[in-house]
Amino acid sequence: MRTGLLMKIGLVVAILAQPVAMQPQSAQAQAMKVQPKEAQSLSSAAATSPEQHEEAAASAERERFEQQTDEFMKTAMDKYHVPGVTLAVVKDGAVLLEKGYGYADVEAKVPVDPLKTRFSIASVSKVFTATAAMQLAEQGKLDLAADVNQYLPDSLQVDNSYKTPLTMKHLLTNTGGFANAEQRKGAWSNTVPEQRVPLEQTLQKLLPPLVRAPGDAVQYSNEGFTLAGYIVERASGLSYDDYIRQHIFAPLHMDNSLTYLTPERLNQQLAQGYSYDKGFVKMKQGEVLTYPAGSIWSTADDMGKFVLAHLQGGGQGENAILQQDTAKQMHSLQYSVHPLMPGYAYGFFQNYKNPAILVHPGDTEAFSSLISVMPSKGLGFFIGCNSQYEGDDGTFRDAFEEQFYSFFGVSLDQPLAESTGEAPEPAASIQAYAGTYAMVISEGLGPGVSKLRYQMVTPRVTVSEQGAVTLKSAGEALNGQYTQIGKQIFYNKKVNKYLVLKEGEGGSKYAVLDTTVPFQAFVKLNPWKAGAGGLAWKVALAGALLGLIAGVIAICRRKKSGPKRMSLRHRLPAYLIAPLILGTAVVTMLGVFSESRAVQGHWLLAANLLAAGIAAGIACSAGFAVKYGRSKKLHLLDAAVILGMGLAGASGIFYMYLMKLLLFA
Repeated sequence: MRTGLLMKIGLVVAILAQPVAMQPQSAQAQAMKVQPKEAQSLSSAAATSPEQHEEAAASAERERFEQQTDEFMKTAMDKYHVPGVTLAVVKDGAVLLEKGYGYADVEAKVPVDPLKTRFSIASVSKVFTATAAMQLAEQGKLDLAADVNQYLPDSLQVDNSYKTPLTMKHLLTNTGGFANAEQRKGAWSNTVPEQRVPLEQTLQKLLPPLVRAPGDAVQYSNEGFTLAGYIVERASGLSYDDYIRQHIFAPLHMDNSLTYLTPERLNQQLAQGYSYDKGFVKMKQGEVLTYPAGSIWSTADDMGKFVLAHLQGGGQGENAILQQDTAKQMHSLQYSVHPLMPGYAYGFFQNYKNPAILVHPGDTEAFSSLISVMPSKGLGFFIGCNSQYEGDDGTFRDAFEEQFYSFFGVSLDQPLAESTGEAPEPAASIQAYAGTYAMVISEGLGPGVSKLRYQMVTPRVTVSEQGAVTLKSAGEALNGQYTQIGKQIFYNKKVNKYLVLKEGEGGSKYAVLDTTVPFQAFVKLNPWKAGAGGLAWKVALAGALLGLIAGVIAICRRKKSGPKRMSLRHRLPAYLIAPLILGTAVVTMLGVFSESRAVQGHWLLAANLLAAGIAAGIACSAGFAVKYGRSKKLHLLDAAVILGMGLAGASGIFYMYLMKLLLFA
């Protein structure tokens, strides 16, 4: 027994006596970590004390976690084309790890410094805006349940025709009901402005109309959070920037964080942003003009302080940024379509894989970030990356989140309840929800990749006579039959997912899927519009394929044409409609799925030029048909080709119109 005890004591002393040293810098990692103080000579009694055992265990855990994280970064950064990462991890009231990986500037070989290198945190800035609003609410300067119009000037009154008033609670949970204004001019500047554009001026240009009643459904809205930031200005009497600096940055000593960029700040240790297109492509730095929604730049060290404050219930002592009760309210579920479904807290939203975890991601064209906290376990982290490419969709940061919580024994695959105890609704009342649905976030978007991608995600809901609901075209992780387990909520045991069907204030039908909260809501489409779009697309493609075959045959038999047939050169415009339709389809698909910036920048113009070619082909064919018809020389086969290709071409253009892809419609 004594021999064993002495061996354990010796092992503890050996662990604690190891000197602390910075890891050597390399292309993949440059570290600045939180380490326990270097152990000095310890007596046997001290070495065996509970405090020393806890310190040794914490040190061992830290080393294991860092080793796992290093291995993850080495593999994942290459796999997902990430040049640089900044990371802060918090556990049990202290920073467990702060570390930089890779490069802040690839060309100059500047490593990421977790203390000094500033990354754009993008939409993670919304959590700062929500924190500011909660501070003012606890001071009695803001009423989260009051109509926001009472805080707004006459020039910015929100026109709300619905019974439900628009409140700060709606703005902070992305349930305001605004149309999506993501692609409107004025939200982003391609250069860093010399002077800050006032929020009131930006909102007068950008604030979209309400398209649904506040509280009907979650729809991610940068403009909604920008309005919340403007209300923070109105309630506090300070500019948004001054408020964040004085009431969040200053008490937390976030000394290396910026609320916005100026031309002078471009050289102040900012990470260079990149896209990826067969290699890292340096992106020109612009600026977010809807800045309460996404303009903050920060370091891992500073963000670790912010994460720690939220995990400590708002912080401690003079450095606290929220009172304990306010922090608890901010982290509590504030909106969900059903108690069993993931939803929104204030600023944060629940991880749909484990609702005890609160998150908010951030994305620009050149940066990706994520804040993730689990207050019940005292766990959290911030991760920032200086790259982004189309189609990534946060895969790198999500992969890190999974391995992070797995290391600490937190499951991201929670079993779901199979019954609510509620009486199910009659099968007849569910029939009205059968139909095709589109993402609510697609409403209000102008032509572009985002619009097309959102509109191509059109799940279908079918309802049997017994009330069983089947979800189709929503992806393998969601498709299948759902059984009603309570009022408006259905469960699919095979994929372990819920589905909620609900009616909004204005009568709109919603299908809410068990997926990432900001993108969980789908609205039922007008049956005519849904059916017409699908039919038009099928007619266009079928006609194009048949026309292509007919055109090839006509060219091969051009010397055998009878005297009553139109000459080939007069039939050619009709035949050319076929490859133009197919070309439009190919270009559109490239626009949706390609990761190339060159394709992303030009596909819509190319598709519209091809559509113009289709229209020209239809016009020319119709002109030649009229010419031959007047002379009674129009052959029946020629008439069929012209009519068929005209119908196919018109169907293709009509489909583009329905999908809002025509630039001049």
